[in-house]
Amino acid sequence: MDLVSSDSQCTLCPTRSVCTARDLDEAQLTLLSSKIDTSAVLQKNDHLYRHGDRTDSCYVVRSGVFKNVVVTALGEEYVTGFHYPGELIGFSAKVDGEHPDSAVALTASTACRIAFCEFDGLFSLGAGSALLKLLAEREANDRNLEINLRQSRAEARIAGFFVLLMRRLKRLGYDTTSLPLPMSRTDLANHLGLTLECLSRELGKWKKAGVIATEKSVIRLIMPEELSTLACHLS
Repeated sequence: MDLVSSDSQCTLCPTRSVCTARDLDEAQLTLLSSKIDTSAVLQKNDHLYRHGDRTDSCYVVRSGVFKNVVVTALGEEYVTGFHYPGELIGFSAKVDGEHPDSAVALTASTACRIAFCEFDGLFSLGAGSALLKLLAEREANDRNLEINLRQSRAEARIAGFFVLLMRRLKRLGYDTTSLPLPMSRTDLANHLGLTLECLSRELGKWKKAGVIATEKSVIRLIMPEELSTLACHLS
């Protein structure tokens, strides 16, 4: 993966209000830019990193969407997460210095690399609180995902995924009734622990009932309150 270094990358970044740069002034943003690197644009199916890669860094998604994939010793593939702009990715490598999964771009995407050795410098710079907030948001998202996947009813899992995605998009200032879903339906079904047929059946039922409208890579929520009711297991 190619990296690009620029003294103005944080100043010009459209995602800076939701990442480690959120509390910094212009002078601090310039200093922050010297501590991180931004990937060149990754195209669909390009890897940000691969399982087993040795590393001393993690990433914050700058643009686009990534998926995390784990492949078992038996060759079974599991999609463990999707990551949108402003979200921390690859932090698990801090445990033993290598990535336990792979990160794959679902659209044209970029990410900022932050070396673990720079964390102390981020606190000195004034970005420590924002970094801790990113970690807290990741933990909260992982906890909600775990709760959601414990639901026995397929409709509750799917509705829960949409509700959680609405919350994540709200922090970006996006329209929360129009959910960008660049992942394949197969990947989404895998992530939710469902068959593709089951996912398609539930989405078709909701579309027929006027709860949602489906487009190529977008789900429009016509009656989001219905999904919130189905996802009442989420706090």
